[in-house]
Amino acid sequence: PEQVERCVELLQQAGTIHFYGVGTSAVTAQDAKYAFLRIGLRVDAMSESHLQAMAAATLGPGDVAVGLSVSGSTKDTIDSLKVAKEAGATIICITHYRRSPITNVADITLLTAAQEGPLQGGSLAAKIAQLHVLDVICTTIALRNKEKALTYKERTAKAVLERKY
Repeated sequence: PEQVERCVELLQQAGTIHFYGVGTSAVTAQDAKYAFLRIGLRVDAMSESHLQAMAAATLGPGDVAVGLSVSGSTKDTIDSLKVAKEAGATIICITHYRRSPITNVADITLLTAAQEGPLQGGSLAAKIAQLHVLDVICTTIALRNKEKALTYKERTAKAVLERKY
């Protein structure tokens, strides 16, 4: 709970938030982008390694980079987090393995309860575990900033309303 609380505080105060992930974790990063954008936070999600690295280099103090990796050993994600850290950003990782390489870069580590083997990439249980952690954080931020969250939920809904039949 203390780590989740630290994440909530950092994310709601962050100037910019980047979510990094590749493979199945890239889909989770994109989902996080949609959720956090809807409540008014300045977010982006990148899955291509060169774009991640370039975007990470643009971060600085007061910004946050969130790395998603079930294994905690995804080189592209870890390398981008290192660039972001060198630029002055705070690093959060969401992984299953406490002793994985990604945790060595992170300022805050959030652990999930679902794992997957090397031949099982994209396990639904692992993806749902990542999404659950992100949902807890996003919901907590929205509840603590109700007026802002409601305002941005309305704005974002109106922005896409006419795109439906």
